[in-house]
Amino acid sequence: MDNTEFKTTKGLLDNSPNATGRYIAHIAVPCRDLEEAARWYAEVLGAQPVRILKDRVTFSFGGVLQLVCHLERRAVVPNPRAYPRHHGLTFLRMGDFSRLKDHIEKLGVKFLVRPAVRFANSAYEHQTFMVVDPSGNVVEFKCYIRPECSY
Repeated sequence: MDNTEFKTTKGLLDNSPNATGRYIAHIAVPCRDLEEAARWYAEVLGAQPVRILKDRVTFSFGGVLQLVCHLERRAVVPNPRAYPRHHGLTFLRMGDFSRLKDHIEKLGVKFLVRPAVRFANSAYEHQTFMVVDPSGNVVEFKCYIRPECSY
């Protein structure tokens, strides 16, 4: 298995290396099947597989997160829940968030948490949704109306 086997869905995430900042975040999650994880994160979410080893796949997830799916064959969460554990991205532009949401809806991916507005009419108002990867890891996407309030 190599990086050329997966066609990252273009236009969803900017996976350019983050050379201007000082940090990128790193998250590791278990997965039951590396090829399944690589295909799902690349084709459904637009993440770019950058390194595929026998026991893990490393992705550029929006250029700001190094997401590593580690092989753990028993890694299926039977009834995934939104809280307390999930990972994902906070978009700074509503257009980018909407493009990904529309893509996921078009693919027919089931939402764990349907698209919704949280904290309406407050400084922390944002749109959000959650999906579940094939191993049961919950992935959240959100976009704040006021990006400066996203921390």
